Amino acid sequence: MNPWQEKLYQGNANFHQQSWKLAEKTYLEALQLLEKDWFKALDNAQLMMAWIATMHNLATLYEQQKLPQKASEFLVFPYRRIMTLVKSAQMPEAFTFPLLRALKCTVIPLLEFSNRHPVCKCCQCHLDEAKQWLNQPLSELSFNKNAQNITAKQPSLSNIMTVH
Repeated sequence: MNPWQEKLYQGNANFHQQSWKLAEKTYLEALQLLEKDWFKALDNAQLMMAWIATMHNLATLYEQQKLPQKASEFLVFPYRRIMTLVKSAQMPEAFTFPLLRALKCTVIPLLEFSNRHPVCKCCQCHLDEAKQWLNQPLSELSFNKNAQNITAKQPSLSNIMTVH
């Protein structure tokens, strides 16, 4: 088992025992280990998805502690990081599908979060676009690296849940 996997396992155990500070500490340690590995190989889908899951674990932890503003940061940041990779002309073509799948994996928790916590009208508008975008099969989405955008009605999500 990788060190980051061990930390995630420990963090999950701490979370289930409601040891919030210890869960936070181990999740953050896992995140640091994952980033070290993932940033060396950005096209590694397993590390990317584990990083997203760890960020979402932290969001859940903070939401459980009634810290929705802090929780939202750990939902928005993965979305923005993946969107940056999607727009990057440096990623291999073979990695497009995992990136689009990861993008969907970051949007869904944002939508669910917005159902539990109020968001501004601007952010809600972007989330509504995202909801429509999510209904499209991944096979219908494509990426034009020269144009630096996703086709098939990609939502303009860059402003999702920004602090206003």
